[in-house]
Amino acid sequence: MSSQFWAANLLGMVVLFAPAFWLFLRTIAPVEEQLQERKLYLACGGGAIFGTIAEVLMLLGGFDLRSPTVGYASLMIVAPALVMLVLWLGLRLRTFRDARYAGYYAAGFGLFFGAAHEFWKLLVLEARLGGTLPFPGGLLDAWFGLAATVLLGGMALWLMPALQRDSGVRTAARLALLYLALGFLRISAIERSEPVIDAATALAFAAGAAALYQQGAARLPA
Repeated sequence: MSSQFWAANLLGMVVLFAPAFWLFLRTIAPVEEQLQERKLYLACGGGAIFGTIAEVLMLLGGFDLRSPTVGYASLMIVAPALVMLVLWLGLRLRTFRDARYAGYYAAGFGLFFGAAHEFWKLLVLEARLGGTLPFPGGLLDAWFGLAATVLLGGMALWLMPALQRDSGVRTAARLALLYLALGFLRISAIERSEPVIDAATALAFAAGAAALYQQGAARLPA
């Protein structure tokens, strides 16, 4: 018997985890031979676990649901703080923070953190819609999920050097504000489902995520 969540599973694998893995391989290519295989597995697997934890906390708190009085204000405000807290806690593990190529491990942690976090969002969305994802709305959700995956990978790239300099809290706060600003674009697409707004917000979100990741990757040691 096929799973009723086959659409979210397929989109999650193709649109989230496969691009995250590909981007991670591209990022570590210059120093791949110097990286420890065990830590690579731990970074990617740990990122997926911590990303799942972040989404579970969101679901348990009901922060992802629309309130009849304040709309998606709780999602827009609480999500950046909660996600950055869990990401910060995961990257503080000495296994990655004290490594020679900590930034490269952080890239894998952040990308798979984002992929897992967004993957569960797709599954929950499909469950709430009775086991079917709308078309083309489901593709828009997957696009935002991919952009958020890249965004969290970029945030990990910026956060790891800050943790090594003992300025992680300040950097995490700044990144949380960026997450909040980009999250506003995502919520705008949810609140006002119009093709022009959907396209503009999706492109702006993706551009911001790609720029953050590219700048973070450019600062990695050769």
